[in-house]
Amino acid sequence: MIVSEFPKKKNTFSAVKCVLCRDDTTRDVRIKKIGNSYGTVCEECVKSFNDGEIELMHNMFRAFGGYFGKMSNSKELSYSKLKQIAKDYSEMDKDITNIENDIKTLHSAFLYGISPEQLVKGLKLLVD
Repeated sequence: MIVSEFPKKKNTFSAVKCVLCRDDTTRDVRIKKIGNSYGTVCEECVKSFNDGEIELMHNMFRAFGGYFGKMSNSKELSYSKLKQIAKDYSEMDKDITNIENDIKTLHSAFLYGISPEQLVKGLKLLVD
């Protein structure tokens, strides 16, 4: 006798990745318009960043690769990277008021989990 078996239907949803931090999540995801496209952003990133920062970070990660916090798993490592950036700015006598225009520094900070706001405030404290 031949018996056909039907696979059980899955009741769970597959996880989606946040376009910024790459965290897997099945709930609390926002679909946001980012430039000319749309992307899924987790609730944590929505709370942490404004729309302009989300678009900036998304564009940088698409252009140069990586994701927010890829290189850092601790606050100490992020702080040491911030100190290194401040030291480099002091040695090169760069103006920290235009940090938003320094793409390499911004991308590096994002990879270490440093937000744009933290970068600007941290450099002002460490350089001055």
